[in-house]
Amino acid sequence: MLAQALAADAGLDAAAVEACLASYQAELEEVDAEVAAKVEQLPAASRKLVTNHEALGYFADRYGFEVIGTVIPSPSSMAQTNPAGLEELAEIIEHEGIKAIFAETQHSVDDVEALAARVGDVDVVTLYTGTLGPPGSGAETYVDYMRTNTDLIVDALS
Repeated sequence: MLAQALAADAGLDAAAVEACLASYQAELEEVDAEVAAKVEQLPAASRKLVTNHEALGYFADRYGFEVIGTVIPSPSSMAQTNPAGLEELAEIIEHEGIKAIFAETQHSVDDVEALAARVGDVDVVTLYTGTLGPPGSGAETYVDYMRTNTDLIVDALS
């Protein structure tokens, strides 16, 4: 465990490290409960995600969402979209009545915006994934990142 390694190898006060760990674990449990409560505000039928790539799988599993499609069909950074795949995804979005496509701050939104324009009446919402946000973003810490992303998702799908 990291706390034990910090105390043993870095010479930090073991009791202080354990207290810090316990405090952070409690904070994580609190934000988990907050996220779950916010998601519960959405009807189950609205908990469908379309993302630019497979970045929200764990979030979806944890909080009862279904990822129904991705703009980039592979988690590889070398993967690219293709017109047939985008047309198929557009049809799924229309059929499912999806309100938003979720992009990411660290990836280009060009294909996501083109898909949204093709479908029409679909918002593009940019989330923080894989990185925290800069100062003032509301996603400067992991806990804030979770709150901000959840608020963006729930608001977009409401």
